Amino acid sequence: MSSSAEAGRTHPGADFRRPPESRPRDGKVTVAQLDEEWPWLEDRPVFTTCGERGGNVTVVPVGAVLKPFTGRFWLYVVGFVVSVTLVVVGTWLAISRPHGASPGGSWWWLALALPATGFALLWFAGIYVEGMHRIMRERPRNLLLLAGLLGGSALGLAVPAALGSAEGFVPAALLSAFSCAVTGLCATRGVRRARKDVTRILRLRATGTAHTGAIAALPDPKAWSSGGDVPIRYRDSSTGAECTVTVRVNTWAHRIPVPGTPVIVRTDEDGDLLVELDPDHPVEYFSDSRRYERDTSGGGSM
Repeated sequence: MSSSAEAGRTHPGADFRRPPESRPRDGKVTVAQLDEEWPWLEDRPVFTTCGERGGNVTVVPVGAVLKPFTGRFWLYVVGFVVSVTLVVVGTWLAISRPHGASPGGSWWWLALALPATGFALLWFAGIYVEGMHRIMRERPRNLLLLAGLLGGSALGLAVPAALGSAEGFVPAALLSAFSCAVTGLCATRGVRRARKDVTRILRLRATGTAHTGAIAALPDPKAWSSGGDVPIRYRDSSTGAECTVTVRVNTWAHRIPVPGTPVIVRTDEDGDLLVELDPDHPVEYFSDSRRYERDTSGGGSM
């Protein structure tokens, strides 16, 4: 861990003596506001305790609730698959000119492919946005989208294969179907893990014992990879003892919190741990981001 001069700085908002419950919460985000504005657009550092990084980082905005998978959401998925199928079939009909069609008439099939493309983009956007309310991890949400794309492609390729007019489409349809099955399985496992982690975070926020703390040092630039390990120093609200724990901060190189940045540490009786930035204090970011960009060509995605 890098031992720079910044590591000894004390953030003006860091106060171990003041319990988090006693601080004002005027800036708390309500659930209604979260529905109006997509909170995942806010790119804030996220701390993980088990080394999760990149698309496997669970991002649970303040005030968020874990929404169930409703019929409307699965309608988005089915609509996306059907739209992709129509795009593939319409494109094939426009290009291949089926038997008996006039030389220029086959291009009318673009009237099927082009609107289907627009609907596919709309369904895609619905899954992209609503998926984060139900999954709160990028990778399983993206795998779900990929499974839908592969499933629609498999169905679309199966049409010319079933008509017998394009035998070369059979292997492509089978490969797409197999890839869809594998991707769907990975997406299902990823969604279950993500929702389990979201439940854990919400439980610790609601029932965990809160302790005030602060970031004790910057991450090591040599070990930087879309984030890095940082020590968190906090005072146990029950015993008054000062404790230190190492967690991973996932953020971009230009959005690394400086040492002394206030955090809230939540623990339970089973030893589970949650570290989050204190929402009552503005975050000051380390100015010399080139130290980290030079080693890894920049920061990483949340």
